[in-house]
Amino acid sequence: MIRRMPFDPVVTGFAHLSCAGSTDAGALALFHGERPPDTPRPACSLIDSSIHDPVFYLDSFKNEEGEPRTLAMIRAVAARALVAAELAPEMLRDSVTGCVVGTTIAHQFTDTAYYAHLRKNPDTDENAPVGRFLNSNPVESIARDYGLTGPIHTVSNACSSGADAVSIAALCLLSGQCERMIVVGADELHRTPVAGFHVLGVTSPFPCRPFDSARAGLNLGEGAGVVILETPECARKRGRKPDFALRGFGMSCDASHITAPDVTGGGMKRAFRDALTRANLSLGDIAFINAHGTGTVLNDQCEAAAFAGLAEETGVSTPPFFSTKRFTGHTLGAAGTLEFIFTMLMLRDGFVPASPGCKTPDPALACAPLTSPLNLPAGTRFAASSSLAFGGTDTVLIAERLG
Repeated sequence: MIRRMPFDPVVTGFAHLSCAGSTDAGALALFHGERPPDTPRPACSLIDSSIHDPVFYLDSFKNEEGEPRTLAMIRAVAARALVAAELAPEMLRDSVTGCVVGTTIAHQFTDTAYYAHLRKNPDTDENAPVGRFLNSNPVESIARDYGLTGPIHTVSNACSSGADAVSIAALCLLSGQCERMIVVGADELHRTPVAGFHVLGVTSPFPCRPFDSARAGLNLGEGAGVVILETPECARKRGRKPDFALRGFGMSCDASHITAPDVTGGGMKRAFRDALTRANLSLGDIAFINAHGTGTVLNDQCEAAAFAGLAEETGVSTPPFFSTKRFTGHTLGAAGTLEFIFTMLMLRDGFVPASPGCKTPDPALACAPLTSPLNLPAGTRFAASSSLAFGGTDTVLIAERLG
């Protein structure tokens, strides 16, 4: 039975990297329309792929030769998140700290070409695969980097992995396993998911337009988001006054189809109800929803049906909702963590953009997304972020602005 959480895990720092920018100021400039979003480019011109589907690629991020790109992104963003949380690396050993990484492809798929090379070149240094294997699980690498003594987990639950990582980290804190969690969502662009989504026929030949009547599908992207979650007591002991808390979370599974969501929104509604119950809130308390919003027909139908259905059940208006995928592309395992971070940024900034790429909302949807920018009233505290994934997974996170 879902109950109100005994305490709300607090967010003491976060950092992000995507085509929305690598700084809070850069992302907010994009949200305010002060700079245009990136234009996705053909995958075949950027990565080892023969597919022309446009994707969002981080040209500015360079990983060292031999260092897996996803791990390199995690290391760079984690270091910035710890600075934002006012945590020196040695302080992670003062309290029991764990880590959970949400990722879709990690390095298991990215190493396929490498091992094919080894089979064709048997004279390669016999020790080379050992180092490669040791870097194949990013959560193990982060635990070694910082000497973590708490629980470590990898979540590979398709496109909800980043949001599920936040939820699992919260469960680790609530169960008393640790006092602090480094929460990661990360994925690089790779030919395996590029080919997979292409075969599914859900990729758009132009920049994605979630919830729009002329949408044609999604664009893949890459990035990483890192959130530092702590118990309130852990933050208090070191004199850290947090700006945000994870007020609630909910997870469910439709189990309706291997790739398609339940378009009636049943699973998403369950996840949202559980998040609200854990938060002891009602839907009317939610100022806005940062939706998964990939720009595929079924995804848009599912979320719109869920939001409208919840509003009808509770007798309130549907909260304003939108998608930030036009800014970042669909970053797979990074999406849920990045969008939770963006939700907190918007709460702090007091501004929500119109759903980017949506010019004419699809009239067939149960409710329409936000089509005009929204200035939040002073004192606005709560907002939600939703995620969907293959297999019918649904996850909702509720952020609270403190103070």
